[in-house]
Amino acid sequence: MAAGPAVCHHCLWEEHSRERKEKERMGSSGLVRWGAIDLMLGGVVWLILGLSNVFGYLHAIPGREDVVLLIVALLLTAAGLVGLHALQRGRQGLLGQAGLYIAVVSLLARALGAGVYLAGSSALAWISYPWGTIGMLVGFVTYGAATMLARVLPLWYGLALIVSVPISLPLAAYGTALFGLIMGVLGYALWSRKDAATERLSPRVE
Repeated sequence: MAAGPAVCHHCLWEEHSRERKEKERMGSSGLVRWGAIDLMLGGVVWLILGLSNVFGYLHAIPGREDVVLLIVALLLTAAGLVGLHALQRGRQGLLGQAGLYIAVVSLLARALGAGVYLAGSSALAWISYPWGTIGMLVGFVTYGAATMLARVLPLWYGLALIVSVPISLPLAAYGTALFGLIMGVLGYALWSRKDAATERLSPRVE
């Protein structure tokens, strides 16, 4: 007679476990989806910023629209990387975590420096350049290598992350546009893989 309650408790525990896993799966799937959107939008903003500087459109407009666009692009890219990491979580190890933290912190630091500059102070200019830029370089290269090792995404995806900053920096405004194009492609590729996050994180039924 004592077996009944024990079985019921076991069933309740399994039910709670399934519900928890389902919530985690849905949360990760949502992060991947929004990460893809953020990368695509960030790529568009980077592209607009780069092309506007190339053709001098922003110079004809009074104010600091270029700084505003830069802040938006940096924040969207940071959010996009978080969503990308949700797809690969548990597969990248310490290398991936280190690369993600370095890249995201560097992007946010550059956004902070740009925001302070927009407010009329250059007190944090050093945090944007060179340290923020160097951090982006190290972070993207490291995270790209971890992405290639994780094998969740195609190898070209990790390679694109690795080369995105190094090939963009020497090209100035053209490099900004190129970086935006790369981020846009990566965002679209992540969007096409968003359903893989649901499948990979779905609990198996034995």
